[in-house]
Amino acid sequence: MSLKKENKVESTEPTQEQVKTEPVQENVEKQQDPLMEMTDLLKRTQANFENYRKQTEKRVEDIRLMASRNIISQLLPVIDNFELAIKSGSNNVQNNELVKGIELIYSQFFTILEDNGVKAIESEGKKFDPYLHEALIKVESMLPENVVVEELQKGFTLNNVVIRHAKVKLSSGKKLEVKEENKNENKNENNNQGGQ
Repeated sequence: MSLKKENKVESTEPTQEQVKTEPVQENVEKQQDPLMEMTDLLKRTQANFENYRKQTEKRVEDIRLMASRNIISQLLPVIDNFELAIKSGSNNVQNNELVKGIELIYSQFFTILEDNGVKAIESEGKKFDPYLHEALIKVESMLPENVVVEELQKGFTLNNVVIRHAKVKLSSGKKLEVKEENKNENKNENNNQGGQ
């Protein structure tokens, strides 16, 4: 019995079963490595293609928006001329039907622009915003300082991006100060006259 134990301890060489299974495992691992590599390559290629597709779609959309912005910028003076025609025609009572026709064309034209993402910038009575307004003149008025008194030229946005700033007249707020000073002077004069 001791001989058998010694034989088992002394033999460090692999048995036939071990020799047969090791090459099979190595072959399987070698086959799985290329399969894993190809799978990873396929996943990376698919991800790269998706990124490329999204970038291309974004570029096409940017080009479309730039083209629309260019065309709309060229149409804005037409809107200005329509507004001038309506203002000047409203003073003349004889051409009332013509003014109504111009107003209809103007509203139709403006509706088409609005449907394509163009909106007029609201200015009158609003606080001056350098991102939306271009100040041309500061005048005395009853409004607080840096509030838009009058819109000289309409401003527009395209998809919430300014394509033309509104040209505006701002309040300097000086009339309020002058009136308050006059009231204070009048009170002082009344107090001086009453005290004498």
